[in-house]
Amino acid sequence: MPIRNTKAKTARATVDAPLYAHILSHLLRGITTGRYPIGSLLPTEAELSVEFSTSRHTVREALRRLAEQGFVRSRQGAGTSVVSAESDARYVQSFQSISDLFQNSLDTHFVVHKIEAVALEADVAARLDAKAGQKWQRVTGVRWTKPGGAPISYVNSYVPGEYAKIVAGFPRHDRRPFYSILEEQSGRAIDNVYQEIRAVRMPRDVANCFGLEDGSLSLQLLRRYVTRGGTLIASFNWHRGDQFTYRMKIDRQIPARDERG
Repeated sequence: MPIRNTKAKTARATVDAPLYAHILSHLLRGITTGRYPIGSLLPTEAELSVEFSTSRHTVREALRRLAEQGFVRSRQGAGTSVVSAESDARYVQSFQSISDLFQNSLDTHFVVHKIEAVALEADVAARLDAKAGQKWQRVTGVRWTKPGGAPISYVNSYVPGEYAKIVAGFPRHDRRPFYSILEEQSGRAIDNVYQEIRAVRMPRDVANCFGLEDGSLSLQLLRRYVTRGGTLIASFNWHRGDQFTYRMKIDRQIPARDERG
């Protein structure tokens, strides 16, 4: 079934995500809504290339990611068929310390999409323990399982404006977590990490990252790294609600027995 040119125009108009992500989003929507039922064939690479005015390489990347998530299977000469309306991908995080957070950054792949100065909106400022209207740096990006792998989370990180020069260098740092770079270059040690977990609906940019419809359910993790001088960086991490599990271990500390008696 051909895809209308209006879809391609919409995809090109939204520049925050690569074109293959829009093709992926469109096809996923068709699969999950039944437009492409299990057993049916997706449009061919040639058809998708024409309708989205792009190369077969871009289309192939979208199809590859669909296959990686368990939705389709491609066979040479037989096309790409839908094999499931649900992804079989799952991602589990388990942290007990800041060291675990650091290791997670080394074990995954983060791509910076945008760095910009923003004035904090009231709701965001309240969660960052900051004042509405303050100028902060916002870094937007996506964390992947690996280069060319599956998306783990869509991330918005907020950093106080005084660290703008440090933030400008983030894209040159491939794997180290942002909090580590800030800690080292600012000379301010992190004393605590505060974390909140909420179930929220995905805004458009987040949904596009996962190839889902706007408003799909997500788990949003907010991690705020705090020094004696205040928040050093705070990151909102959106994860697919149907594929993400967060685990943590809490040890019971038993008070020492009073041996005076």
